[in-house]
Amino acid sequence: MVNSYYYNGNQYIPRTENDNTKGFILASMASSAIMGTLPAFGKPFSKQLVKEHMQNDLYKDAFEKSIKVSGLDKEGLKVIPAQFIRDMSDEACGQNAFYSPKNRIIKINTDKISIAGFHEVGHALNDIKGKFGKVLSKLRYPGYVVAGWMGFIALFSRHKPKEAPKDGMDFIKDNCGKIAFLGWLPTVLEEGMASYKGVKLARKTGLSEPLIKNMKKLYAKALMTYAGRATATGLAVGAASMIMDKFTRPRKVENEGFFLFS
Repeated sequence: MVNSYYYNGNQYIPRTENDNTKGFILASMASSAIMGTLPAFGKPFSKQLVKEHMQNDLYKDAFEKSIKVSGLDKEGLKVIPAQFIRDMSDEACGQNAFYSPKNRIIKINTDKISIAGFHEVGHALNDIKGKFGKVLSKLRYPGYVVAGWMGFIALFSRHKPKEAPKDGMDFIKDNCGKIAFLGWLPTVLEEGMASYKGVKLARKTGLSEPLIKNMKKLYAKALMTYAGRATATGLAVGAASMIMDKFTRPRKVENEGFFLFS
């Protein structure tokens, strides 16, 4: 048979172009459907964050004090109150905050979400004074790149039978969902460490336990958005890979009495 594969006395027939196209379409649809669940992971965090705008004054003074308590003021850490910046960014609107390692600045609307500021100081502690946290921070962007590449590789056709000898690329194709999840793991771990350090710092500023308990809930919901993205990415890439495997892997010919002579 033309273009057949032979391994260990077995014959395999390559899949048709139609099979490859069908697999690609189904894999893309399955991957998109799974990634479409991402907004659901962030809703609990977004809802609580809006509520926190109402009680920002309970956290503002403690947050402003936290920079000095952490000792990062001596390391050049600065806070840019985003409410004074004339733009419509998430930070200016009080929907987000971020820490920039390059400039050692925290951009945050201190009139709305000071509660999130302790977490950002936690990022700064990871970056400036941490060891493992600094490594995780450095791995964040490369991890995103790896996860993105795994999504691309998952859509490759499988031209070898499952029983054929495997090389490095075969290993990656077979495990691209797991690798994509691992690519997000440094982010999830570093975010968790930042929250943990932020809560510890809040206690040092004298913030009351009821407020710290409320902060823990918000940070847990924030972490859920990252863990959700990591999980969804791994599942989306893994599902695409399995579908492509099913539709593009050469089919074994079941033929009793077939022998391969060399």
